[in-house]
Amino acid sequence: MYHVIIVLDASRNKSFYYSYVDKDGNIECEELPPYQDILKAKACYWNGEKWVYDQDKYVELIAEAEAEKAAAEKAEAEAAAVPTNEELAEAVMEIGDNLSTVMEALAELGEKVATMNGGE
Repeated sequence: MYHVIIVLDASRNKSFYYSYVDKDGNIECEELPPYQDILKAKACYWNGEKWVYDQDKYVELIAEAEAEKAAAEKAEAEAAAVPTNEELAEAVMEIGDNLSTVMEALAELGEKVATMNGGE
């Protein structure tokens, strides 16, 4: 005997398989949906006697899974594009070094210009 949790899909007015538990499920039945693919199993509803596969529900579940996967990939790409504090600190230090080099070059050029104009 299986203790199964079923969830009502109000748009179809059917209770679809969600999972099974050790005790205290919504229903008790002798068998589980006949699919190892969890999405196919979740596309089965209980008609009071047996599990019935609903192809339209399966297509809907596939679309939801693909949308979730795309959203996760997008979030991962956005997170990878944001620099870390360490990377930002390194960039600021590099900018400081470059600014110091530019200032030294300007001072050197100023001395050369002064020498060329007759000053020392």
